Amino acid sequence: MAGKQAKTITRPQERAILAHLSTTQNPERDQAMFLLSIKVGLRSKEIASLTWSMVTDSEGQIADCIPCPTTPPKGSPVAPFTSTQS
Repeated sequence: MAGKQAKTITRPQERAILAHLSTTQNPERDQAMFLLSIKVGLRSKEIASLTWSMVTDSEGQIADCIPCPTTPPKGSPVAPFTSTQS
């Protein structure tokens, strides 16, 4: 049985989702989880196992990169994580 191709979202859909997430009770957290999923390819279980110290810098801001102690799984998309903050 061949694996199913994951559905992808368009840039307009991505922007709409990020705009919606900016209105939630915890917008930075929610946007970070969304971006980790679509940009880095992490699954929900992998995102759930992260700690804030893994995704924030020494000043408590969302970091530009997340240290990865192991290589990504074969076939995993590798894309730079880009913060939505300026």
